[in-house]
Amino acid sequence: MAKQKKSALAKATDLLANQEQSSVVLRRKLLARKYDAAEVDAALEKLKQYNYLDDAEACRRQFEILYSEGKLGVRQIVVKLIQRGFDKNFIDSLIPADADAHDLTVAAQVLERKFTRGKVDRAKAWQFLAARGFDGEIISAILDDFTGGETFAE
Repeated sequence: MAKQKKSALAKATDLLANQEQSSVVLRRKLLARKYDAAEVDAALEKLKQYNYLDDAEACRRQFEILYSEGKLGVRQIVVKLIQRGFDKNFIDSLIPADADAHDLTVAAQVLERKFTRGKVDRAKAWQFLAARGFDGEIISAILDDFTGGETFAE
């Protein structure tokens, strides 16, 4: 006996039970599973009605989690959330006024965990911090403090 395909609503609920998702990503996943576009739209609308799918609240929660983890710069957090299907304008509205101070603190902590103070290859450290979304000015300031103005190869 052939297994009956779940409805788009049931599959969307299963996907949301596993991980919080934006409506854009959820729609993309359902369409990739060959559900009809009209059925997908109806399912997403029903999930929004029941408050199971709220992009603004999901984006706010994910921003707060990534921001408080202290592993990424604000720019990288924005990129991650855009990749997860959230609106860039809304994400930008979530960035607090003290983002630069936060990035300075986080960059110093991340660098401290990865490299030995005073003996660091500036190019490697620069690349490491840039990959985590830190601004060039912040990286430069942190590296000057971290290396004491000297450059060593590891």
